[in-house]
Amino acid sequence: MNKYVIQNKKDLVFFDKKIVKKIKQMALKNQKKRARICIHKSLKNKTNEMIIALNKKSFIAPHIHPNNKSESYFVIEGKMNVYVFDKLGKVKKIVEMGPYNSGKNFFYRMSKGFYHMPIALTEWCIYHEVYSGPFVKNVDVKYPRWAPSEKKNNEKINFLKKIGHI
Repeated sequence: MNKYVIQNKKDLVFFDKKIVKKIKQMALKNQKKRARICIHKSLKNKTNEMIIALNKKSFIAPHIHPNNKSESYFVIEGKMNVYVFDKLGKVKKIVEMGPYNSGKNFFYRMSKGFYHMPIALTEWCIYHEVYSGPFVKNVDVKYPRWAPSEKKNNEKINFLKKIGHI
């Protein structure tokens, strides 16, 4: 089990601000600078829901999900951009997101596979993600050849410069 993931085991769940504080603290200890609570009880569930703490220093490589899967984000706190790419890695769309009262898009959903990448713009972006389950990592997440490795800092920096993020 990943020590930066809290796995729900209850049939009835509800959260207050304490869970956000907890996952932020977990993310700070994670080299990847992110953490989550899985609200679903199993990866085998038809719906997978998470609350994710994404730090500004975190990098999630561009990836795609199968066409029969959907994914949505609802921003709770902070701001992020979701970059959407074509097959060759060219930016097709930047979805600027923030909480409802920010005036930005607070909700995003893709109903088929698009290469995409969320990036926190503020110190923290806390968001609720819903994904069509069941989830099998090596089937549900594919990285294109043009995506930089999450482990290679120079590749990440060069890629972020190329897409105009930095």
